[in-house]
Amino acid sequence: MYCAIRPAINRGRQYAFPVVWAAVLASGVGLSEPLPSFDAAPYLSFAPIGKAQASSPDEVTLAAMDVEPQALNFLPPPANEPDDIHRSIIDPSMGHGRFAAPGNALRRQVQLRAVSPRTADELAGFFRNVSFTLLTDIRQGEAVPAIKVDRVPADLEKKDGFERKQLFITAILPVVLEVNQRVTVDREQLLALRDKLAVDPFSMSPIDRIWLDDLADRYDTTPDRIDELVRRVDIVPPSMAIAQGGVESGWGTSFAARTGNALFGQMKAGSAMPLPFPNVGESTEAYIVNLNTHPAYAGFRAARAAARERGEDLEGYRLIGTLLRYSERGLGYVQFVRQIMRENDLHDFDKAKLSGF
Repeated sequence: MYCAIRPAINRGRQYAFPVVWAAVLASGVGLSEPLPSFDAAPYLSFAPIGKAQASSPDEVTLAAMDVEPQALNFLPPPANEPDDIHRSIIDPSMGHGRFAAPGNALRRQVQLRAVSPRTADELAGFFRNVSFTLLTDIRQGEAVPAIKVDRVPADLEKKDGFERKQLFITAILPVVLEVNQRVTVDREQLLALRDKLAVDPFSMSPIDRIWLDDLADRYDTTPDRIDELVRRVDIVPPSMAIAQGGVESGWGTSFAARTGNALFGQMKAGSAMPLPFPNVGESTEAYIVNLNTHPAYAGFRAARAAARERGEDLEGYRLIGTLLRYSERGLGYVQFVRQIMRENDLHDFDKAKLSGF
């Protein structure tokens, strides 16, 4: 019996080593050759408005990456899921890229409940139902309910001036805060990555690289310009957004606001017509992206960065002074927006927070 099976054993030994290596390579352990790269940007980014070419005096040179991950499957969101919600594609416990921002950033993101009021009375009734009727409470530090009005009621102009303003501010404030919180999550992760690279320039993981490439694309710059990205990835003070939205849309009564959710005066390229949006959230997001990327607003970004370096709170009343090119009226426009801020005490909302954030 021993003699019968010994030749078979010897033949098996000749093929054992190649078979083992074939199994190892098939399982994906062998990484001696660069694996195919994957462009995640189509699933993660939205198109910026305008072109930005602001320069950075202190740019960080990133180490070249030779290996790109292969085992990442990015899928577009289901049709019934809102486009503006950042989803974690990788389990947060893995700690990679946007998918698990530093600290508790992901857990702090608040998903807003969307509402579509057909009339101003319906909008006011909804606010009453969620006990969101007194902006005074918000001014005194109460959290802002996590709601999102996705369109401007067509009959808002029928309300008197005071009630119209109150409804507009109440509707737009949570939307601005929600966009700002998503910007803040990206900013926190960017700052953490910058600090990590300052200690070890070769410490960037492949998934960090994917996230950074996408972020740079969305903010219309390149991933090696981290200092410039830090200037761009930042919030817009709510007082400034509310005031400009009120001025540009007539407190939600303009034709562009009622028919195209256009609140901030953004125009179609090569046209005198306002740019329409599917909802108020996308209009607000496009406005903030515009301020964070367009070369005309480089002064705004520089002033905001300087305030950050001094450890100061971002104040809309001061920063609006940098937007002389937002309107053809120039300084007259800035002065008018500041008047709106003063008359409506909008600076109180610069420290507002969403409920649960």
